[in-house]
Amino acid sequence: MERQVLYRDRQEMQAADLLNTQQFTDESIQHLILDAITAERMIVGLTVTTPSATEIEIATGRLWVGDLGKVYRKDQAETISVFSHMPVQDKRWLTISVIGQEQDTDTQPRDFLVDLQTGQTEPRAVAMEQQRVAVSHITAGLESTDPQKQDPPTGYTVIAYVLLNTGGVEKIELAENKRLMRLFEVWQLALANAGWISLTDPKIASLISDLARLSKMIKGLAYMDMLNELARDVAHLKDLSHLPDSYVMYGADVFLDSSESDAQNVEFHARVEEGIRFPWAGQTEQQPALFNPYATQVVNFNGLILPAHEDVVRLAVTGNYSGATSISQYQYQTLEMKVGTRTQRRVRYGPTRDVCTNGVNWNNGTYDAVNNVFEAGGAQYEVQERYGEHNGHYWLRVQEYWVDTWTETYTYWATVDQTINGSQIAQTFLNAQNGWLKAIDLYFDQVDTDGVVYMHICETDLGLPNRSRCLGGTSVDVADLKKRPTPTPFVFGQPIFLEAGKLYAILVTTAGDHEVATVQGTEYTQGTIFNSTDGAYYQGDFTKDLMMRHHYARFANTRTEVELATISLAEGIADLDWLAETIVPDSTDLLIEYQKEGSGAWYPMVPETADQLLGLPAMLHLRAVFIGSQDLMPGLSLPGSRLQANRPATTFKHISTPRTLSQASENIDVILRLEGWDGAKHSCTVKLISGATTYTHDSVTDVVIADADIPTIQRTVNLLPEPGMGISDYQIQVEGTSTTALDVFHVAQRMDVAK
Repeated sequence: MERQVLYRDRQEMQAADLLNTQQFTDESIQHLILDAITAERMIVGLTVTTPSATEIEIATGRLWVGDLGKVYRKDQAETISVFSHMPVQDKRWLTISVIGQEQDTDTQPRDFLVDLQTGQTEPRAVAMEQQRVAVSHITAGLESTDPQKQDPPTGYTVIAYVLLNTGGVEKIELAENKRLMRLFEVWQLALANAGWISLTDPKIASLISDLARLSKMIKGLAYMDMLNELARDVAHLKDLSHLPDSYVMYGADVFLDSSESDAQNVEFHARVEEGIRFPWAGQTEQQPALFNPYATQVVNFNGLILPAHEDVVRLAVTGNYSGATSISQYQYQTLEMKVGTRTQRRVRYGPTRDVCTNGVNWNNGTYDAVNNVFEAGGAQYEVQERYGEHNGHYWLRVQEYWVDTWTETYTYWATVDQTINGSQIAQTFLNAQNGWLKAIDLYFDQVDTDGVVYMHICETDLGLPNRSRCLGGTSVDVADLKKRPTPTPFVFGQPIFLEAGKLYAILVTTAGDHEVATVQGTEYTQGTIFNSTDGAYYQGDFTKDLMMRHHYARFANTRTEVELATISLAEGIADLDWLAETIVPDSTDLLIEYQKEGSGAWYPMVPETADQLLGLPAMLHLRAVFIGSQDLMPGLSLPGSRLQANRPATTFKHISTPRTLSQASENIDVILRLEGWDGAKHSCTVKLISGATTYTHDSVTDVVIADADIPTIQRTVNLLPEPGMGISDYQIQVEGTSTTALDVFHVAQRMDVAK
């Protein structure tokens, strides 16, 4: 109680003391009701039923007047006749309500002292008890074909509505919104809500990241520049297709690869990279590394860099224990796992990175991945188109900034094969939210004296585990296995990125006689537990799941910066080429920024900042910037990554592979598309080499391409071998110069026409 009456030995006790005792108790109960239970007017019981057509019965119950902290009771059921309220022709609603009243009851004769000196008393009949009772009231609505419910009088609490027709009570609607729930019912509801939250929280938590990802996808659905480029080149091809019948032979090269370049020639001095380009006069390459290996803003998992984070449990399947499953009861076999690698991202950046129009011709040729777009750790990738997305490869080409990346998180062009002997079970689960899986807890009912337990995470095919597409794995020695209720953590050496909405599988393999605990149902995992019978076929059990918990990374910040090792190049840097094994989910970003020596500003490798390299800085400080949310961040793998710093030369010489005509020609035109052209700074000449003889041009014609994105000309060079001594075998030599390495051009296309 909040207040108490103090009683002492041999102390006079007055009636006020006894009244205060119950008054103080009543005050405490009122405050408890108002502060902890309800401040509203609620009811317990007081249900309304109809024992006959013209009667209603109000059951016993209580009225809780929360705003006063008082409870009023109805100890006996009350039967009320509604005959007088029955409509004559239509229908009528009755509003049944209650109000609390305080009534004096239990009248008894009691002696009262009337004379203190003589002790004379006289009897009086007085109420010995005061009750708080709930009194019912009926408010009748108007009779109508469409009757309306009436509000009760002020201070009354509705317990039911009764609809009357000419025959009596038609229906009763109880005021369920006024029912006071018991704490036990609240507890049961809280348990049910907790289960629902465990199932849906990962999905709800990912809405921010998913909405950002969808927004980014919508923005990238169409590229107007791509459509304009396509329309322009289609018109150009139509014009080129009207060739005279007198032409003997013609050929063309758009320099998407080096298949028509004589790169082995000792005089070859050029770079074939979406066009003929000036070679690098200076170049250095290094593997990126953390400037401070002990930087606290990131965590290094054997080379995989993630921003600082804590572990959280996103999926917990630990209730409704259903027994244990012995792994060794299934077939002992030799199992092969193929673990994939994270895909590559390449960013090429610098003021000399002009976009080449030949990109629209990617669907006409084969790209040499070994020499250009993607090469890391022996992995090779084939690209079939350009400027868009195809076969999981996404590319972006804008002035001074080129990006190549794979939209699939993992690739299986190159895999790490693992062979494990033992019995195997698998558990599939639906991943509701993008995230980095760090560990999985399993629960063992029995642990054998021998037998390492291996765990792999793999993709699924038609709902079945696919061992040829594993994402990663780990193992736990038998000495570290724990018996339930203590979980056994399987911690992955590098966190595994799992995509939302995908069904994944957990493979558990061991040669020991271990038993894993299971739970009833598959509600939380939306998956199935399987066993492998012959190395390929899995038998599913749709009644239970593995008892387990999944630990994911929850990041401390939505933006993290960490410095990387510096890079330097004598005589200056004009170009950066970054190739890294990364995972950059939608709605996140991974930027590489640089700082010039002596400058306090950081510049990201984006198109708008490339002019910062025009000063040819000799040294650059680097840092990686991770951008995302607390649930999702990009990851960067340093091993296998590389960073090049380059500076173009001011001359190039490109020599084609030998051309062989069906008959000798005395008149040959070579047509070049020169992009990024500035006649005041650039020069370009064409020669034919046939055996030991070199033929120079007879005439040169330039046509300005007015609708090009960058200054472009089409140069037609006419070469005339000696009259009467035509040639049928030759190589085309294209030479170019620039007055500065910071303003260069490239040859986008070359066509030779023999007449």
